[in-house]
Amino acid sequence: MRLNKVNTSIVILIAAIALAGLCWVQYIWLQDSIAIHRQIFEQKIDLASSMVKKALEEETSLQRDIIRDLQMNGVFQPVTDQKIRRFADSVMYNGCGLSATFDYGIYVHSDDNTETSFRKIAGDNVPNEIDYDGCANDIDKEFGWISLTCKTISYAGMGRMKPFHFHMGFFFPNSNLYLLSEMKSTLGTAALFILLLMGCFSYTIITIRKQKRLSEMKNDFINNLTHEFKTPIFSIDLAAGMLKKAPEVNKSEKLEKYVEVIGSEGKRLKNQVDKVLQMAMVDSGNFKLEKKQLDIHELIHKVTDNFRFLINERRGKITLDLTASKTMLLADETHLKNIIYNLLDNAQKYSPEQPVISITTEDTRDGVALKIADNGIGMDEHSQRYIFDKFYRANTSDVHDVKGFGLGLSYVKSVIEAHQASIKLMSKPNVGSTFTLQFKA
Repeated sequence: MRLNKVNTSIVILIAAIALAGLCWVQYIWLQDSIAIHRQIFEQKIDLASSMVKKALEEETSLQRDIIRDLQMNGVFQPVTDQKIRRFADSVMYNGCGLSATFDYGIYVHSDDNTETSFRKIAGDNVPNEIDYDGCANDIDKEFGWISLTCKTISYAGMGRMKPFHFHMGFFFPNSNLYLLSEMKSTLGTAALFILLLMGCFSYTIITIRKQKRLSEMKNDFINNLTHEFKTPIFSIDLAAGMLKKAPEVNKSEKLEKYVEVIGSEGKRLKNQVDKVLQMAMVDSGNFKLEKKQLDIHELIHKVTDNFRFLINERRGKITLDLTASKTMLLADETHLKNIIYNLLDNAQKYSPEQPVISITTEDTRDGVALKIADNGIGMDEHSQRYIFDKFYRANTSDVHDVKGFGLGLSYVKSVIEAHQASIKLMSKPNVGSTFTLQFKA
């Protein structure tokens, strides 16, 4: 994928949406987890309260201290207060593992004699009035409630008393902090992964932008460099042509060979520079097709007529089997000619001493198929997976003097895709390769 502005923006947008979605899912999951922990906490409150009630009914000495302070002072003495706290805390922790801090208060029925309304007679930092019926089923209920009846109790300094009915409420003002402490490992892990994800996302965005800048700088450099090469290559080609006509060169067989080497190497250099320029143009995003109606068979004849000389030099042959009837295509003539030439050039480069290349066309349901087959060294499955990647070159140890940048087939695929066409490869080692181009008529 080319790192153009549209592609980069789409990638960043999709990644941002995915990250936001993951964070939202994590937030929902944390909310559900907190709700579950709160329900467990409330169940612990109810369980702990019932256990305190049962234990306090058996602790007559503590009951005696409670009644005495309420009857004589109206408030609890510090010693009694500490006894109650230690007693309740011990029962809650040992009974159900509830270690949250709490406040408590002593309540009796309100003056209106309703069974669910209570008023405080002792306790600090707790509500003065409680409507237990309205809070008993509240999902956010954060207090425990026990009802006690102290039997007739006697103690020094007082006579016998009537049974005393009272209610004790346990309140947990720091329940949210307690829940957070219970979930600290879960919350910490979630926060860590979210931070790691955001860090990786930020790093990826920065890397993409850096790579985009480097790609643009590379393309600019290649364009400038190859354009600078064009002038000396043209001068070399011109000088070689002039030397061929010089009488001095024609008289010397050695000089003629030198001039031929200069001319052929100059042409080869020109072809390589053209390939680099073509690929740089595709990568730059300025790749625009100038489509027009053309006959694919006429175009094939033009390319093969210019290519036969090279094949004949190697004592090879090109066969044409152009049977398609849907020959008119809406395409860019220059680029289409280039890709046919590139495929033919690869076919002869990667073939043995006498290359045999066949070009066929046939009608398909949607258009026309162009096949270029050779008897070359072929490719294994591993090479076929990467052969259209830029700069990739298959192992050519069996063929001598095969040079290039690995840009030809990458350019071919880019042009084919720009025409909304497709290209397929079938190849076997030491048998040959067949490239199939599928065009829509």
